[in-house]
Amino acid sequence: MQSKFLLHLLALLLLVSNVWSVSAQDPRADAAYKEGEATFKGQCASCHAVSKQVVGPALAGIQDRRDAAWINNWVKNSQAVVKSGDPYAVELFNKFNKSIMPAFNLSDKQIDNILTYVKVEVENPVAAAPAAAAPAEGGGVSNNMTLFLAIITFILLAVMLVLSRVTGSLNKLVKEKAGQLVPDSYSWMSILFSKKALAFLTLVAFILLGYATVEQAQSLGRQQNYAPVQPIKFSHKIHAGINKIDCQYCHSGASKGKSAVIPGPSLCMNCHKAIKEGPVYGKEEIGKIYAATGWNPDSMKYLNPPQPIEWVRIHNLPDHVYFNHSQHVKAGNVKCQTCHGEVQEMDLLKQHATLGMGWCVNCHRQTEVNFSGNNFYKDYEILHDKLKNDDISKVTVSDIGGLECQKCHY
Repeated sequence: MQSKFLLHLLALLLLVSNVWSVSAQDPRADAAYKEGEATFKGQCASCHAVSKQVVGPALAGIQDRRDAAWINNWVKNSQAVVKSGDPYAVELFNKFNKSIMPAFNLSDKQIDNILTYVKVEVENPVAAAPAAAAPAEGGGVSNNMTLFLAIITFILLAVMLVLSRVTGSLNKLVKEKAGQLVPDSYSWMSILFSKKALAFLTLVAFILLGYATVEQAQSLGRQQNYAPVQPIKFSHKIHAGINKIDCQYCHSGASKGKSAVIPGPSLCMNCHKAIKEGPVYGKEEIGKIYAATGWNPDSMKYLNPPQPIEWVRIHNLPDHVYFNHSQHVKAGNVKCQTCHGEVQEMDLLKQHATLGMGWCVNCHRQTEVNFSGNNFYKDYEILHDKLKNDDISKVTVSDIGGLECQKCHY
């Protein structure tokens, strides 16, 4: 029985390893692809796409059109290639209305990684997932797959243990019925397959699986610390921190409606017509704003049609959750940092809080409302009277209906 069990266990482990190896063969799991994707989204995505023309040409098939040396020279200094008289470079430059592609300080390896990313995207197209489903860095699909395989392995192992126990009992009964003497065995296998041991292991399995299920269910859609690479390296630290630009100068919808709104590149041009070079990235990132707006900094004119900047959404709530920025900013006088963290210190913006239901409920229970003298709450006469009579010392969000389900859920 022991040998059969070991053979079955070996077969199970081989099965799981095969499943794991198949999932690991995904070319998107390769380090070169991941690094190329990050560089592409950070440096190239504002002007280029893989399979369609944006500000610049689609990059699909670029390796078939040009060799690696030409591509490296073009990325590092496109104007030098154009001025050299290269026919393809001159044709490309004229085709796109003589828009100047910024020079990028990238290594040959970084450029090779970008080309790897482009090649994989062309040869292995996948349907684009909605932004709300994007996993946080370091988590998501790979972690869920690991947990899934671990649970399946544990369940199969438990089933095999039970079946081995049943098989052993049946073999013993058959031998006893045939008149054979079957001695009691007290090996580690017999102890492992005893009823008490199986009952204990089953109880532990249910507790662990229940805990893992609850943990994973609660974390679905959570993106705390999610910090995706953006098409333009916009630093909140430089703008909101060092230069003290008010959050609502850019996010003008925060005090007016449900959405805080992401500003269009035309708003950036209010400052960047004059400010052409940044303190960290020089002209490179500001050049992407010029490309998106069609602005030519040399002639100081808009020469090309504007193109949208495809920012990656960071803060996502489920569709059944209603959140209104103006209700918090205007009526509640809640500071941006309460939910978004110390954004004035972030070079790369990340999601500060879990934005889970428990987090919101706790905030509503603890946050004191700016109640007295606030016209938004003038109709709460009973609470105003209690404050005047010192029956209560403060009014929290929960006191004005902040814990009612329909306030946040449709």
